[in-house]
Amino acid sequence: MTVTIPNYLIEKKEPTLMQLDDNLYIERMHSHTGKVLVRNTMHGLTLIQSGHKEVQMNGRNFKIEKDHAIFFAQGNYFTNRNSSDYRSLTFFFDDRYIIEFLKKYNIHPHCKAHHIKVVNYAKHDHVSPFLDSIISTLHQKKAYHSALLKLKFELLLLEFYHSFTAQMDTFFQHILQTSKERMRYILEENIDILYTVRDMQQLMRMSPSQFHRQFQKHFRETPKTWLDKKRMEKARFLLTTTDKNITQIACDCGYSTASWFIVQFKKYCKSTPKQYREENRYK
Repeated sequence: MTVTIPNYLIEKKEPTLMQLDDNLYIERMHSHTGKVLVRNTMHGLTLIQSGHKEVQMNGRNFKIEKDHAIFFAQGNYFTNRNSSDYRSLTFFFDDRYIIEFLKKYNIHPHCKAHHIKVVNYAKHDHVSPFLDSIISTLHQKKAYHSALLKLKFELLLLEFYHSFTAQMDTFFQHILQTSKERMRYILEENIDILYTVRDMQQLMRMSPSQFHRQFQKHFRETPKTWLDKKRMEKARFLLTTTDKNITQIACDCGYSTASWFIVQFKKYCKSTPKQYREENRYK
């Protein structure tokens, strides 16, 4: 099973997740020692309080330990396994949050972009007090709780930028480079779990009206038309580049049955999947 975060946590109304604003969440993570396949639809910052996390991403392995922070951009697929004493805080935020943050503090990153950054903040005395303050506020649940946490996270992010300017520049630059195509990026990267327009809307965490309005603006066609085309593109690719049978390909492309897949394939491609494979396999 692939867990899509923070969508899964939001849908399940997990008590470990708190919404601070429309574009900012905080999650208090306790240990789960099983290996989990994860994809993220928001950007994030994870701060390790105890134990360690083993992460495999983009062909690289990371071991993230106490006093490590990992910045990850939206759109990563990774596996992770936690130690039994693992504890962490994770903040999830979207493009708008970062763009407004950079504008507010007149930050202009110019470094080459990367998807992921791990930093050790133990030697930077100014970072830990901000983290301790956030944890204290979480436990005490003071008045204006969400507003306090939002402000403290902003200060924490500023302190990270002051302490790790080059690393933060690369993280911010990646977000800026991909923000204009965010909807397309998210949908295309997650096409394997999109079966209906409602799935697309939920993945983007938008209301139906907001999603359709934004989709028409970006794609100039209806969500259903786009989704059908993308599923057919994937089907044609699998038919000509793999040995998977028709049932497997139907499942991979989000069709409930092979027979319905064949009907839809003939509608769009004017031939059966078998005929298409025979005619195009070696072209």
